[in-house]
Amino acid sequence: MDPQLSNRDLRVLVKCAVCKWLSTSQLHRLCYPDVSPDAVRKSLRRLAEAKYLASNRANRMTEALHALGPKGKAVLAAKGFHRVPSRIPPQQLEHLRGVNDIRIAFEQHPERVAFFFSFWELGGVRWPYTVIPDAVMALRLPNRVSFLVEYDRSTEGTTVLANKVRSYEDFPALDPTILIVADTEKRLALFSRTFRVLGVPRLLLGAVLTDMVTQGAYSDTFMDLFKQQPKLSLAEAVRVDP
Repeated sequence: MDPQLSNRDLRVLVKCAVCKWLSTSQLHRLCYPDVSPDAVRKSLRRLAEAKYLASNRANRMTEALHALGPKGKAVLAAKGFHRVPSRIPPQQLEHLRGVNDIRIAFEQHPERVAFFFSFWELGGVRWPYTVIPDAVMALRLPNRVSFLVEYDRSTEGTTVLANKVRSYEDFPALDPTILIVADTEKRLALFSRTFRVLGVPRLLLGAVLTDMVTQGAYSDTFMDLFKQQPKLSLAEAVRVDP
């Protein structure tokens, strides 16, 4: 390891390499939970000035974004971890940020995460299907449970996502729980009505992204989209008969 880098610095580089672009607040939650916001900004500025990170800030009113920098790429490559850094944030930045928010919410308890692959990583793990979910993960709850995750920003009709979810029935090797993460309770209620009409023969759970971020991904933030019942923790929800 470069003598200037701490173990926490190295974790920041790895997470930025995997997630492409992370905001200051996202890195705060994931890598600096015990540090003040000002100290986080100073640490990230130090890494950016040394070219371990590449930082981008659209204007003074927006939060800075951070990706792997050229020196960071070299450090990780020396350890056998090869990633191509992102030069500029993607056009679909809000979608990427939302998927990364979901990842971070679960990875704040890394001992429970068997794996988490975002949609841009699935090619590297030889995803065998033509339909690409926003994320694939397996959690220890405590038994291992697999999930296909879809993040909805209300940019498409509910039937578009419903038909995508129904297409997962054509994957005989998969038996995951489907998790829909939406931006509002209203959107989840709309999905609930749509899925009940169309029918999806597997456990289908929903959550609001802000609840996952503020309350944690292992709190009582999940609902069975086919049933009218109080919100449950994910461990409780997967034990409910569909």
